[in-house]
Amino acid sequence: MTCCAFHYQLEHIVTALPRKLVVFVTHHHHDHVDGLSVVQKCNPDATLLAHENTFRRISKDDWSLGYVPVLGSEEICIGGQRLKLISAPGHTDGHTALVHVATNSLIVGDHCVGQGSALLDITSGGNMSDYFQTTYKFMELSPHVLIPMHGRVNMWPKHMLCGYLKNRRNREASILKAIQEGAKTLFDIVAYTYAEVDRSLWIHAASNVRLHVDHLALQNKLPQEFSMQRFHSTCKLNFFSRWILEYLRSTLSIQHHHLQIVKFVGAGTVAAIAFFVFRWRGA
Repeated sequence: MTCCAFHYQLEHIVTALPRKLVVFVTHHHHDHVDGLSVVQKCNPDATLLAHENTFRRISKDDWSLGYVPVLGSEEICIGGQRLKLISAPGHTDGHTALVHVATNSLIVGDHCVGQGSALLDITSGGNMSDYFQTTYKFMELSPHVLIPMHGRVNMWPKHMLCGYLKNRRNREASILKAIQEGAKTLFDIVAYTYAEVDRSLWIHAASNVRLHVDHLALQNKLPQEFSMQRFHSTCKLNFFSRWILEYLRSTLSIQHHHLQIVKFVGAGTVAAIAFFVFRWRGA
């Protein structure tokens, strides 16, 4: 669906809703606030609920109406339904979750996703220590249903959250092993930890790796000879330039491999045709 088509449909929905509309956003990323401008246009009496760190990153073009800052410990009642706001930093420093009390359903925003693992936004206060603590907090809530903003509703919240913890711990252990074996730059650590992953995804994984290294430093688990200053100096141009070269190399290698397969299949086909023609003429 195009952006215009989405806005057109949303406009019809918002117009049909009560005038005193309350809008809650988990965080500021574009795919979560894109419809705010439509709400603002169609329902000027609407009020936005968001963490202060989230609100200050939302463009005035998206929202310039009423706003209520939340800390993530409030309980509200809308249309007779009790809802609890839960502070959930990690993905961003303003990330907030929501519990529907009657069903004990937990809306987790981008803390969890339908498939794969979550990416933390290092440019917006993403923090691995916070991410772990938020995951533990979600488990303590013992929700009956987990609702991520990407992917399907999950009916086994404990299983999903435990899987996320296991994945993050395994990644962190692999990152620590890479460092212990001599990796000193962001690229070297990513290349070691994500060796079996498509190179096109390394640029996204790099953000989580940086936050894992910071988390290891916070726990005093890094070798004494590992320099955080040097590591951070390799997190921009150094990483990006080396990643581009590696991505191009792997892409060309794959294309060459596919070309060799095509040549092999083509040669085999020609040989088979020649064989049958020869047999036919010989007959």
